[in-house]
Amino acid sequence: MKKRMSVYVCLLAVFLMVSACSNDSEKSAPPIMYNFKEPTSYPFEISEASTEIDIGKPDYLHQFIFTYYNEETTQRLKYIVSKVLGEQEELSKNDKIEYQLKNGVSAYYEETSTSQSLWWERHDGFLARYVYFTDNNRSELGNYKLEIEDFLDLANQVQ
Repeated sequence: MKKRMSVYVCLLAVFLMVSACSNDSEKSAPPIMYNFKEPTSYPFEISEASTEIDIGKPDYLHQFIFTYYNEETTQRLKYIVSKVLGEQEELSKNDKIEYQLKNGVSAYYEETSTSQSLWWERHDGFLARYVYFTDNNRSELGNYKLEIEDFLDLANQVQ
């Protein structure tokens, strides 16, 4: 009887040690399932489209990247929706031109010789941005530069 009792005590001790050492992060990790709208019309013809879900740090950053590409012209548009969990992700509004989306949200436009971008804070806490460039961002936009109205139209489509 003493032997049996000591076996039960040992098993109980092992169970408690394993339970204490187990990682509960899987139970507390927020879900990665979201429903995002994608645009239905684009400022250039799309020959390829892809979606990437960045889950490298599921407890910290949720990021979804929708890429639209024209193989002939090398035009590439990325729609990036990201959220830093537990914190508010902020981008500098300095040196960016502010516009209003149809729903009244402020959107910020920035342009360089090789790229254009528009970003805004979504109602669900995500930061959304469109980034546009050609030739893998190695050459100036030239004739392929988009109008700001193109970006505003894209943003209004996904609201």
